[in-house]
Amino acid sequence: MRIFAAAVALMLSGCATVSVTQNSQVSEQVGRIPEHNTDAQAPVGGTVYSQYRHWSKTGYRLEDSAAFRVLVVPVKIEVGEFIVPADTGGEPAYCTERNAYVDPLAGTGSRVCFVSPVAGSSFTKAKVAPGMVWLNYDLPTPVRFSKSELVVPRSDALKSELLYQGYSNKTIKLSYREYAGDFARPSFFQDVSYDITEFPTTVTFKTVKLNLLGADNNGLRYQVLSGF
Repeated sequence: MRIFAAAVALMLSGCATVSVTQNSQVSEQVGRIPEHNTDAQAPVGGTVYSQYRHWSKTGYRLEDSAAFRVLVVPVKIEVGEFIVPADTGGEPAYCTERNAYVDPLAGTGSRVCFVSPVAGSSFTKAKVAPGMVWLNYDLPTPVRFSKSELVVPRSDALKSELLYQGYSNKTIKLSYREYAGDFARPSFFQDVSYDITEFPTTVTFKTVKLNLLGADNNGLRYQVLSGF
């Protein structure tokens, strides 16, 4: 039986694959958090101010893992996998961006797609096309998903942020992080501190001006007066 299934898998895989057309659009995102001149709070380690320009695509992330077999080949998709709306031969689906299914015999791969969402929050069915034929599967357990966003790396993307690092001995500590490209790790960082004897008071970092209303090791209350 295993030999027969493997032969079928090899026959289905061949050299051709079905087309999967993504329906997710890449768009520019420009903004700041929080808005200027509004009361805000940040916990220790939290973001005081963030200003960004990047490009992203909308989609969904799996909140559960999905595991099943395509004939004799095990397929497992981990929690957090990003999936995008797509068209699979006229049927709407939600597909992985990578080849989550890889045929060990033919050495070819294909995306795994989820269909028939239940109440807009979980999948009970998946489909895979090793070749020119879609194979449909019932998932052993429902797989939850939620709306998400994926940053698309670009050389002109930039994010700058200030983090609150605590208040002790009348000193406030902030940390500056600057990200470029894919935002995977800071391209530049700097820690700064300010002697604060009373509140409210105003501090400035680069072109960012903060009106500090109160602080302790639980959090910071403030307003952003100007940004980067």
